[in-house]
Amino acid sequence: KVIEEQQLGMAGVIDANTAAQLGRVLGATYMVTGAVTSHQQGLDLNVKIIETESAAIKVADRLAAGSVGAMSKKIRPFVAQLVSKFPLRGFIIHQKGNTFILDVGKSAGTRVGMQFEVYREGEIFKHPVSGEILGVEKIPTGKLQVTEIQEKLAFARVVEQKTDETVSVGHNVVSIGAAKSRTSGPIVGVPSAVGTSSALRFAQAWGLVGMGTGDFQKPFGIAADGAGNVYVADTYNSRIQVFDTSGTFMKSWGQKGTGSGSMALPYDVAVDGEGNVYVADTYNIRVQKFDLNGVFLGQWGQKGTGNGDFAFLSGIAVGPDGAVYTVDAKMNRVQVFDNQGSFLRSWGRKGKGSGNFVKPMGLTVDESGNVYVADSKMGRVQKFDSQGRFLAAFTDRLQYPADVAIDPSTGNLLILDAASHLIWEMSPTGQNLRSYGGPGRSSGQFVEPYGLSVDGAGNVFVADTGNSRVQKFSH
Repeated sequence: KVIEEQQLGMAGVIDANTAAQLGRVLGATYMVTGAVTSHQQGLDLNVKIIETESAAIKVADRLAAGSVGAMSKKIRPFVAQLVSKFPLRGFIIHQKGNTFILDVGKSAGTRVGMQFEVYREGEIFKHPVSGEILGVEKIPTGKLQVTEIQEKLAFARVVEQKTDETVSVGHNVVSIGAAKSRTSGPIVGVPSAVGTSSALRFAQAWGLVGMGTGDFQKPFGIAADGAGNVYVADTYNSRIQVFDTSGTFMKSWGQKGTGSGSMALPYDVAVDGEGNVYVADTYNIRVQKFDLNGVFLGQWGQKGTGNGDFAFLSGIAVGPDGAVYTVDAKMNRVQVFDNQGSFLRSWGRKGKGSGNFVKPMGLTVDESGNVYVADSKMGRVQKFDSQGRFLAAFTDRLQYPADVAIDPSTGNLLILDAASHLIWEMSPTGQNLRSYGGPGRSSGQFVEPYGLSVDGAGNVFVADTGNSRVQKFSH
């Protein structure tokens, strides 16, 4: 139960302890406090969510905008971000075999791979004089992990059971994120079938939020070259950063601007076999080409609907023949160019049918020239031959696939889902083998990841966008 402070909150005069006291009086679990500040540059909205039982600030964040209208447009995603940090609470309402059914589904924010702590209520604690109920004993009984979701329900299995306790119908559940990774073992979210390939293991992570060397501001794109070097589209810093396979910084280039070599929110990056680097310079509506040292070599594209034009350049990849493939989230199409930027062909338009797209965000090309497109809004990955002929679609358990890659060591597809915060591993025929990750900030967990790449040795690199870092996984 959440209560707003209304006028007191807007005035910003309620501290955490006072809010907690007021919340307990009102019977609320959480209090939302906020303050809106007006200044010459616009408006600031500061929000805190306080747990009434402990007076602890559970969530704190700030939203800035230049006007009331701009603030209104930003409110919905801002609230969604706050909710993503907030624990989910519910009950076990049914048991069927080894599966437990929870009353918190997709609409509440539950995602496949998420874990819940399970507890039962024990002794009620009352004040000896006033008789006021001060709290209830919480007795942990185990942990559940979600394997399937519906709009208002979640299906979960036991991953841990406390000694002398049994997870049962009627017990309370509180979300704790997905299984935390261990460097000593695989990060397996939901094994859907027994695969023949070895599972991925978390190897390392690097990067902090910032503008300095090796820091990131919401990186959306990532690519690895044949030598294992990692190229990161540091989107909100409008630059490309390069690291070796262990995360050691090597070089960077680019700054915010419209001139040659400058960038404006680049969403993706790709590297060809000759060492050329291609950048999806999204808000400048163009592709830029550089050598390995960041020396500008050329560019192409402009705003428009014709061949070679772009509207929102969301993904870029290079085929085995050196052709450059782009995907456009607004034009809902794939375009193919030679390595000098000459237009070759295109396919796709807005639509739900095979071969069409709705807000596609990423793509990759395998060694045979087959093209895989993350058709994000449609919750699927589509496969085409190099000429754009539709071959197959992969949909199992996908919510919002943001990028896709092929693991050369296994031939399997790796699909990065920004909504479930998972990497899904599928066989070449689309059989779902296993998943990795889950929502969170621990090693091996993600927050709205958008970029995925695999090097020749099978190392997997993820642009963990919401956490502003890169994570590496190995077999």
